[in-house]
Amino acid sequence: MKKLLSVILALTMCLSMFAFTASAETSDNLLVNPSFEDGMNGWVAPDGKWSTVESESGYEPRDGSYFAWPSEAYQENTYIYQDVSLNGRNAGESIIFSLMVCNYDQSPHDMGKVELQFLDASGNQIKTYSQEQRNPDWHNQVIIATIPAGAVTARVVLWAIWYVGGDVDAYYDMASVVATTEKYNMVYITEKDGKEDAKAGDILTLTADNGVSQNPLDYEWSSSYNEAATVDANGIVTMITDGSDGFAIYAKDKKTGVVGVYWINSENENLKPASGSDWASAELAQADALGLIPDVLVDADLTQDITRAEFAAVAVKVYEALSGTAAIPVINNPFTDTSDIEVLKAYNIGAVNGTSATTYDPDALLNREQAATMLTRVFKKVSLAGWTLATDSQFTLPYEKPALFADDADISDWAKDSVYFMVANGIINGVGNNKFAPKNVTSADEANGYANATREQALIIAVRMVENLKK
Repeated sequence: MKKLLSVILALTMCLSMFAFTASAETSDNLLVNPSFEDGMNGWVAPDGKWSTVESESGYEPRDGSYFAWPSEAYQENTYIYQDVSLNGRNAGESIIFSLMVCNYDQSPHDMGKVELQFLDASGNQIKTYSQEQRNPDWHNQVIIATIPAGAVTARVVLWAIWYVGGDVDAYYDMASVVATTEKYNMVYITEKDGKEDAKAGDILTLTADNGVSQNPLDYEWSSSYNEAATVDANGIVTMITDGSDGFAIYAKDKKTGVVGVYWINSENENLKPASGSDWASAELAQADALGLIPDVLVDADLTQDITRAEFAAVAVKVYEALSGTAAIPVINNPFTDTSDIEVLKAYNIGAVNGTSATTYDPDALLNREQAATMLTRVFKKVSLAGWTLATDSQFTLPYEKPALFADDADISDWAKDSVYFMVANGIINGVGNNKFAPKNVTSADEANGYANATREQALIIAVRMVENLKK
């Protein structure tokens, strides 16, 4: 399971959130024949081994008269899938994939594995989410994921994976896929004793965190395989076997239905949020949910100052979220001091330029006026047809200019319009005493990083860009 990671942040010295008031919109179920009442219509079975049944081995449908089962499969793995068009949906919106799954009660139980895949126009996978279940009782599996830039199709895949007996016994019913503009925080599960490997008799204490609550009673806990381990309402796991094949513990947020997954004795990676300020955890989760955290900041200390290369990666994420288009790197690299792919993407869309004709200075720290300017360029690229960095002076952004900061004279001329545009839209605010702190002016400023932008502040700006300015 791909490590995701969450981060984001704060606003101490800077920012005030502009209210996002648009009401959430959620679609109807986008699947054809979601409860299998019309046979396998709408579903693709590559090996032709799936059918629908009214009952099997004492199991009954959860909705209507039928459920899906690979009745012709024998000691093998098999799957069905259905593609859902994302036409009219935007990057940053959420897809909610839910369904009922169970496995025949014969130890060690066959497995039902569900996947949500996002595909580009060529059918290539951009991102995949999965959950596994080996419980002999019907369970509701829910995957909530953000639509990534460049995705045109959501594919749902239902696997039946053989472990025991002749038949392959994974049963499915009540499938649903909806698109929504509702925002969801990720749920992260951590293990207090630091054990990701456990043996029979071990007790593990898990903690779930959705950026709002760490109270275990705010989550519904379950194990993917009760004969390997059980978990109680307080997130206490009791190991029954060594679970050598690996299994998952789920914590579902009772309010939103978002499911966090923690893997034990498995090659899958457990989700671990990046380290930021405690008071910024909810906004860190929002940045993660919006897909705004670049790989370079995964596992990073977000309280540290951000470099020009790191911020270029953030700018690319904002561009992709606002435009719904994947950024591509410039073909001919103009820089001699970096070949960073994210820098070359940011340069190609006009978000950044060099410190000279041939240098980018990727490790230099970013200041606040540079941050405002880079992301304003991103917004211009997305919203102003024909805009390029070379023709920037020919374009203006309509906004009501706020009162000047007391340190307006310290703001570089090339940055002033961007700074006040950001302030007018509630993306960035001052640092107090009517000052903006655009850059370090004195040696004392330089020594204490007075005007430096931190990684978490950069991510906060990114979140506000997407939430306040996306059309």
